[in-house]
Amino acid sequence: MCNNKLYDCAEVIIVNRKRFTTVLIAAMMVSVMALGIVGCKKAKATETTLESTEQTTTTTTTIPTTTLTEYSGPMPNDEPISWTETALETPATYYVQVSKGEFLNVRKGPNTTYEKVGTLTRGQTVVVVAKASGGWYKTEDGFYVSETYLTGTMPN
Repeated sequence: MCNNKLYDCAEVIIVNRKRFTTVLIAAMMVSVMALGIVGCKKAKATETTLESTEQTTTTTTTIPTTTLTEYSGPMPNDEPISWTETALETPATYYVQVSKGEFLNVRKGPNTTYEKVGTLTRGQTVVVVAKASGGWYKTEDGFYVSETYLTGTMPN
């Protein structure tokens, strides 16, 4: 293949090395592309039988009452009266004066020992019809609120 000239043999080796490198790089690129195509193909679906059991979980959340139920008229208050009340000449409208985010409890009787039946929010109106002993007002619905938290003007 080479003549006896050293220069000619070296040139043939260099040319063959360049061809070999080019062919090698081309083969590697084709291999990488082929692997990429094979990797992108979807796997064949196989039939699988699964057995499962169904489990249902129920979570119950209790949310505290934050506002007084709107009444469509006086609700019956079954608490026996054991305190004194003085009826007002005319019903008076007051506003709830509690801190923002706080609530005024509405109770069955004029004391914190009586059952709470609801709450009122800041600025809500309350119509009172009587003054009970101990600094409590009777509402037109027949329940009681502390006069400490009522005012004649709308709070800011």
